[in-house]
Order: sequence, then structure tokens, then C-alpha cells
Amino acid sequence: MKKGIISVLLLAFAFTIVACVEPIITPPEFDDNHDIYYEIFVRSFADSDDDGIGDLNGVIENLDYLESLGITAIWLMPINPSPSYHGYDVTDYYAINPDYGTMADFENLLDEAADRHIDIIIDLVVNHTSDQHPWYVSASASTSSEYRDWYIFPTGSNIGYESFVGGMKDLNYDNPDVDQEIKNIMQFYIEKGVHGFRLDAVTKLFEHSATHPDTDLDAALLIRGWDTYIKTLNEKAYIVSEAWYNDYSDYADYYLGSDSLFDFDLQMEIMTRVGLGNSPYLFTDHLVDIYEEYALYHPDFIDGVIIGNHDMDRIASRTGFNSYDSLEKLKLAASIQMTLPGNPYIYYGEEIAMKGYRDYSHDGFLLDGYGVVYDEVRRTPFVWGDDTYQTSWYNDDQNNQTISVADQMTSSESIWTHYQTMIALRKNNPALMYDNFFSPFRENSSAIQGFVRYYEDESYRQAVLVIHNMSSVERTVTIPGQYTILYGSLVLPRYGTLIVEIDPDQLGDYI
Repeated sequence: MKKGIISVLLLAFAFTIVACVEPIITPPEFDDNHDIYYEIFVRSFADSDDDGIGDLNGVIENLDYLESLGITAIWLMPINPSPSYHGYDVTDYYAINPDYGTMADFENLLDEAADRHIDIIIDLVVNHTSDQHPWYVSASASTSSEYRDWYIFPTGSNIGYESFVGGMKDLNYDNPDVDQEIKNIMQFYIEKGVHGFRLDAVTKLFEHSATHPDTDLDAALLIRGWDTYIKTLNEKAYIVSEAWYNDYSDYADYYLGSDSLFDFDLQMEIMTRVGLGNSPYLFTDHLVDIYEEYALYHPDFIDGVIIGNHDMDRIASRTGFNSYDSLEKLKLAASIQMTLPGNPYIYYGEEIAMKGYRDYSHDGFLLDGYGVVYDEVRRTPFVWGDDTYQTSWYNDDQNNQTISVADQMTSSESIWTHYQTMIALRKNNPALMYDNFFSPFRENSSAIQGFVRYYEDESYRQAVLVIHNMSSVERTVTIPGQYTILYGSLVLPRYGTLIVEIDPDQLGDYI
């Protein structure tokens, strides 16, 4: 019943707004938090000084590459000093990992990116610090330390609580001084020009606490305090939280505090409906359920649309995406990602179909200078195709020896070119880039899954119909009314996509 009521209200609202605004030819400039993100593991991306390790100057020197792909924002995985290769156990929140460069290099990156209108968010590890952080060293050394209550020490123990093993000690958010310190860190980076933060592992923030039985709600409210604060520094400041549950209803309440959440349920839908081909007819209906749930908590939610990240096996290595039809399926996954509401996040290398998975045969394998291999196989060096920027810190990548950016950028049929095309379509069509209007196409079937996206403001309106062929068989579709094809054709190849601009006054013919 809820779905029916909301659909009717959305349709009535659409007819109300489209009747009073005349369309214009050129979309206006937009200034909000809708972007196309590129996730960078600095260690693996681009090496500017030939030491084998990626660095911030390597990112600077390849901003032109990112521009050519079409991205508008960057998410940098942890860049603070850390005893680990991955950086998720910080020892100093106010400094840059010396492997990556200096604070001056980071400031230069911010300036160079801003000149290209590229926003940067940074990974902020708020759940825990390294056990080598001076706060924890002091706290564990003495019960009278000023930092003793910054961590959680079980009764009778001098070893701090860990949500994650490996010397990552949880911070104590029952202590208001810890809350204030996170705000201080955020202010430090916002004032340098950072656009916002990706908050790591927010579901663990009160995991330990007996005084916070509703740990998710309390964590969401804590984040809301941070988000409210940084918006006093920059009204466009942005928080995207990693609330990793696989059911959207479990993490939706984090929208009480966050501008955006990574959509792990949607990621699973793409793996299941596209990769495995399981019940594709349920795809758009399930998305409606997801979006309606988020809107209950945050009407202007920005979905974080991912098909992978640094903690997952890469999509090109997943079952269903690694067979004879892998290229078509990978392109469909990219097409879906670039046509849904929210902010798409491209994990570095997805645009060239890099592979990588947790290789259990590597358990116990020692990598020189880094220790036992664990998730490194998911985070291997980006493959440039020449030695100019190639990193070499991980020297055992057996999965990506036949691909490179250099090869794919010159091929009109490559996955890289497909990403570039779909990103350009998203950026050039406000109905795809902005807002959350989403309604299933009335002619959907077991194989055809389509939806309408709509955008309007005081001077512009647009409606776009997106149709995805979720099957391995060519399909022909019929589009009612007048339309303009933006991409594809009425004869959809297997796993193909059609995008058409439709008359916004005739939405009832489509939904």
C-alpha cells in the first residue's frame, strides 16, 4: 500500500510541476553535492618519483586523465601517517603519510583539483586509531593519562577494545572531548579546501557501549552533529558514511546524519540481477523500495552508487562477470551505475576492468616491506601501460597482465570508452545527474527493466527514459509518443542500454 500511495503522489507532483515551466535548450549551471566520484588508493595509483609507491604528486600529474574520463570528484583513501600499507590505523590526523608526500603536496593537489572544478573528499577514520597513536600510547601507559578516557578499556584490562583486529583501538564517543577532537580535525581539512569526508566503519562507533542500546541511531545522531558543524564552515560540505549492512533497511537511519551512504544493497542487486541473472524482473521494483525507505529519513538523500570498492572482490573477478560475456555485463553494470539517482563512485581500475580478489592461496604469503598479504590483491597497482607512473609496491599481481589504460583509451569498444560515454551522458542530462525522481517503466518485463528520471527547477525541466536489457538475447522495444534517442537504439543488443529524452508533459505514458 505504501508503494502505491507514494507512486501516485510522485506522479501527481510531476504533472503539477511540469505544467507551469517552459523548457529551455541549454541546461543551467548547477551547484550542489551531486558528483561523479573516483576512489583512489594513493599507494597504487601513480608514482611520480620512481620509488614504486604512488603519491599525491602522481595524482596531481594525472588530473588530466581523470578529467578525460569525466569524473567531477575524488575520494582519497587514507592519506594520514599509519604503520599499515592501507592507512586505516592512523597515528597523526594532522599530517600526511610520508610515503605519499607532504602537507604542501596535499594543498597543491587541492588547488590543482579546484582549478579543474574537481572536489576532493578524504577518508576519515573515526572509529579507531592505531595503537601507535600518541593518544593511545599515553592512555595505555597510565590510568591517570589525560587520554585514558579517549579509549575503551575493559574492566581490569590495560588493552583497549578493538572492533577490528590488528592494533586498531576504538575511540570512546561517550567522552565529549573525543567528539570535539573529530570536529577539530574536520575543521582543519575543511579550511584547507577539502569538500568533505568519507567516514569509515560508522556502524562500530558505539558497538562497545552499554549506554547506547540503539547503536545505529546514536551513531547517526553523532554524525549529524559533525555534519551540522562542518556546514557552518562550508554550507556545501559533504559527508558520505560507510554503514556496511547488506539490507537497506538496516542502515537507512544513518541518513539522519549523513548526506550520503554507500548503497551496499544496490551493489548486491547489480551483482545478482546482472552478474548472476537471477530474477532481473525484480530490479526496478526493489530500487523503489530502497529509495522510499531512504526518503523517510532524508528527503534529499544522495545515494552512494557503487559496484565495488577496496574491501570487495573487484567486479571483473565476480561470478557472472568473468565469463565469455563479461564485457557486455560490465558495460551494463556501468550503464546502470551512471543512470541511477545519487552519486556514482568508480573504484580506480573499474574503468579498465581490473581484476582482484581475496586470494586465500596467499594467506601467509609475505610481501616485502608490508607483511602478510590479505586484501592487497583487491588493491593492486593501477595499470597505466608504461612505466611513467606505474607503481610497483605490490609485485605479485597475476590478474591484470593483459590490460592497460593505454590500450583501452584508443579502443572505441573498450570498457574505458563506455565509462567515458556514460559519464558524459550523465553530466549532460540533468535528469540523470540530479535529484531522486525514479519511477519504473510501465512496459517492464522479465528482461526489460526501464525507469524514468525527471528534473526540474525554476528555468529548466527534463525527463529521460532509461531502458536496460537484462538478458543475453537481443530485444526490440517500442517507445510511445515523441522522443529523442540520446544513446543506443530501439533494438537493444544483449545487456544493452537505451536512453531517450521524452516529453515531460507526457510522463503518464511511461510510468
